Amino acid sequence: MTHFRVHQLWPCPIYENNIPVKKEWVDHVHNTEYERTKIKNSDISKDRYLLKNLPDLKNEIDSHCEKFVRKYLHVNNKISFNMLNSWSNRHLPNDHSQIHYHGNAMLSGTYYVDCAEGSGDISFHRGQLHKNLFDETIRVEYENLFEVTADQYKIKVENGMIILFPSHMEHSISTNISNTNRYSIAFNYFVKGKLGIEEYELEIK
Repeated sequence: MTHFRVHQLWPCPIYENNIPVKKEWVDHVHNTEYERTKIKNSDISKDRYLLKNLPDLKNEIDSHCEKFVRKYLHVNNKISFNMLNSWSNRHLPNDHSQIHYHGNAMLSGTYYVDCAEGSGDISFHRGQLHKNLFDETIRVEYENLFEVTADQYKIKVENGMIILFPSHMEHSISTNISNTNRYSIAFNYFVKGKLGIEEYELEIK
């Protein structure tokens, strides 16, 4: 038997789509006030609720969040996903972002406003606790790596791209090897509503 079928069990979905960039969004992230991150590898906007000042972009991002959680994940309409915070990131030439995840959130994402070729792609990393195949005590070598076997999965970013992912997913940004600054907007969501029934019911307001 030469043909076979593989069932991809419990994959971690990453949503990708596009929102055409408007000049006023670019101007806003260029002109907002930034501060250096604590580990001094990039800049972050002092405004941690930046999308409140860009309501049309926020509405676009919210619509993509709804599409992801309702059309793909089929989340029940009894609960809603609400944006908690949002900020812009500026990566100067030679800046990068270390491996990290977004705490106190369930769904996170990034919108790419002004990212030149070579200014830094996003990579997702398989955490040590995510054993989708073999245990880490055995280091199996592969001839070719793909979504199932790779420890790291890179997405090449471009202007207008929006990415949504579970907040616990570890990710990093490669070094900006271009001669221009790289601008993106990051954001987090959490749920509101009633979950569960009877003694397992939980209401988040």
